[in-house]
This record gives sequence, structure tokens and C-alpha cells, in this order.
Amino acid sequence: NKMDDPTVKWSKDRYDECVTKLRPFLKGCGFTIKREVKFIPISGLSGENVKDEVPDSVCPWWKKCWKNGDNNTSEPTLLSLLDSLEIKGRDPTAPIRIPVLDRYTDRGTIAMGKIESGVVRPGMKVTLMPTRTKYKIDAVWANEDPVSGARPGENVLIKLNGASTDDVRKGYVICTDPPCRAVDKIICQIAVVEMPENTRIMTAGFQAVFHAHCCEEECTISKIFETTSNKGQVVKGARYASVGMRCICMIDLDRTVPVETYDDYPFLGRFTLRTEGKTIAIGKITKLPPKKT
Repeated sequence: NKMDDPTVKWSKDRYDECVTKLRPFLKGCGFTIKREVKFIPISGLSGENVKDEVPDSVCPWWKKCWKNGDNNTSEPTLLSLLDSLEIKGRDPTAPIRIPVLDRYTDRGTIAMGKIESGVVRPGMKVTLMPTRTKYKIDAVWANEDPVSGARPGENVLIKLNGASTDDVRKGYVICTDPPCRAVDKIICQIAVVEMPENTRIMTAGFQAVFHAHCCEEECTISKIFETTSNKGQVVKGARYASVGMRCICMIDLDRTVPVETYDDYPFLGRFTLRTEGKTIAIGKITKLPPKKT
């Protein structure tokens, strides 16, 4: 952004510098640069390359770049790029998964959330995780208008028959069978991006706040199984992880949270760890405890 700044003036050198510095950071966060990351120079203030392509008189090098597919980008503007993206993982035929963002009372309890998978219709019976209580959907609203059904990606209001505001809380997940898992322990892969000033390394016993979809919960790193450095060096049974490392570890949660593995449901399987106002790690859930029989 801000390529129109007087100190930049749509300079290709500055654009290349930003790309070069961002690549290792994004790679450390788990992105596959050549497949998942695209770079477009824009000016949010003047709108150039947002909707309309920047004129050649202003930026003579950009047209050649996007036509050649440089930096995995073959669209000239931000909006055209967004229109070309394919959103994966939101399956209308899959079981319903709606993380609850908030709830309020209006002649019944109304839950707010975004449909991540499945199709929601009035009259359906759903399970609220992690409490496993069952409710009937009395009504569904999308954009504050009553609808007969809503699909993945839509923000909805759902009226749950028989529920009180104490029964529905932020971070719960509305499901159809089979419901999502509710666990207090996960095995995950994380990338350490920052650490608090008073703690420069992450070890077993490190405490943080676990953020996944709409839920927040206190957590503790209970065991580190493996670390991988920036240079690709793997250490089995490592005792610590530092900034820039990726590690496989076990996390204990203070209370059960409704989650899934990243491979099964990406939107319920990715999370961040935060402490002291900083995001210290981002990660994905790779394994959950065996189901109790």
C-alpha cells in the first residue's frame, strides 16, 4: 500500500524490497509462497490498482509484471484478484458448523455467527458444543432479513427454541450430527513469531491465551516434541522453541473448547497464541485425543 507516497513514487525498487522482506516472514507463518501468496502494489488513498489499473505513465513496470505472472500474480488490480480467488473448505453438503460470535434476547435467544459449513434452515435440530445440548432452530435471519435457508459464508442470526442466554456463549459451536469435538488437550504445529520481552524462549509450562474461531481460553504448553529452525534443522525432543522456529507441541487448555483438526475443518483447526498484548504464535491442530468410549 501507499505506493503513491512522495518518498516512493511507484518505485519498483521499493516494491521489490517489500516483497523480499515479507517473503521469509510469511514463509515462517506457514504460507507456501509460490502457491498461496500474491503481491500487488496499490494506493488506497488514490485508488490506483484497487479497482482500476495504475496508468503506465505513473507506473510503467507493473503491466509487464502481472502479464508475466511475477510473484504469482496474474491480475492487475486488487478487486480483480479477489474475484479470481477460489474459496475452499466451505462445503454446503457437510455438517453444519457455526461458531457463535455473540447472543442476545429478543422474545427468545438469538445466536450470531457465520456459517462455515452446511446449510441452515428453520426447523432443523442442532447440537450446541461443548455442552452437547440439543435445540430446534425456530428462525434464521441473514442481513437482518428472515430467510428460508442460508449457505456457507453468510453471517446469520439464529433463534434457538428453549435456549437461554446462559446456555449460549461466545465461542460455542452450533453443529449438526456428527458434532465437532470438545477437548481440553491438543497436539498442534505452531510457528513462533514473537515473544514477550521478559521471556525470550518457549518451554514446557509456558502460559498464553488460546484463540480459535470465536473462543478464547487460557492454555499451557505441556510438551514440545520437535522443533524446526529457519535453516530446516530438526531437533527431536527439543526443550525449547524461539522466535522463527516451527514446533510440534501439546497444549493443555483450562476448559474444553469445540475444535477440529485443520485437515478436517480448517476454520475450526487454526488458532493463535497471545500473551501480554502480543500474538506470539500461529498454528494448526494436527491431532485430537481419542474419543472416549
